[in-house]
Amino acid sequence: MPVAIFGDRSCGKTIFLSLLYESQIRYTNSKENVGAGEFRFTTDPSFTSIFGNIRTNLTKGQWADATLKGNLGKYKFKYGYRRMISVGSEASSRFDIMDFTVYDIAGEDLDILRSLEQYRESIATGTYKGEFDFNSLSTSFQELLKCNVLVFLIDLSKINSEARSERFIEMRNYDVFMATLISAVSKYKSIVYEKDEKKAKIYPIFILTKYDLLDKNILKMNNWPETYRDLPSEKTGIRGIFKSKEMTKEEFAKEILIKYYGDTMALSKGGAIANVPFDKAGFFFSEINTEQNEDGEIIPKLIKVKGSVVLDYSDNEYRSFIDRFRKIANEMPDEVKEDQEFRGVRG
Repeated sequence: MPVAIFGDRSCGKTIFLSLLYESQIRYTNSKENVGAGEFRFTTDPSFTSIFGNIRTNLTKGQWADATLKGNLGKYKFKYGYRRMISVGSEASSRFDIMDFTVYDIAGEDLDILRSLEQYRESIATGTYKGEFDFNSLSTSFQELLKCNVLVFLIDLSKINSEARSERFIEMRNYDVFMATLISAVSKYKSIVYEKDEKKAKIYPIFILTKYDLLDKNILKMNNWPETYRDLPSEKTGIRGIFKSKEMTKEEFAKEILIKYYGDTMALSKGGAIANVPFDKAGFFFSEINTEQNEDGEIIPKLIKVKGSVVLDYSDNEYRSFIDRFRKIANEMPDEVKEDQEFRGVRG
């Protein structure tokens, strides 16, 4: 099951992948999982080495290197989810096995979406035919558009309410960029839809990154909580009656995007017109807490948990993210899962 990671420069894609690996380890070794045997994962030795070293560097206070322009990072994992009813004694019969391949490209490879001067000129002269040229995109970007599982990283550190300030303009430009990215996905998948409806179906996920860097004034003026971690994942109640009025994490994520990244949310909703439903997207938060070292540099924060020193990040969000792929795997047609394996990519 190929999974595309989309996001602008410095939005946290590499850190997201690093924390996903960390979460796979924690999930497997967690006390509740060891007893139930609910989740297992394995990967190629080269990926074990890559992510293991990144994990070590994070604990040393060193951030992961960014993906280089022109590279299409490819990371493969094999997930095993325990079957409700197992038959036989073989491991393969006790687990639903899912091949999980993540594709990541540099934010610079998406810069073509920022310029589009050729289209502005053709629109001004009346020669534009309303057909975006996907061949103008990098090969890496074109490969990602083929994926059905799409993960969009949204950088919350750019949120700002000071009108006409440089940071406000930066936020607006970021919103337009992400909206353009969503529009490109919708356009591409709508073309595929006409040929093969199954291959055009998408399973979108929005990951809101850097919540810890949200301006405290933004939280105060919106009466938002200082942390999303205490919000419930879903409404509780008896048979849907007397459901809690407390905002869920998904509702909170949508409220943030609607208020400050309105273009992005509007274009995702508009995808339904092109037979590309973003409406059923999952929403998660990715947050790694930080602190200052002796030199005043911002580094990943470490905490002690039951005598062990670990990274301080949104572990439960990543665990929910991993669990969601079980649901996606059950919904996605087998021919679609097996068809998408890109050959000859760098990574």
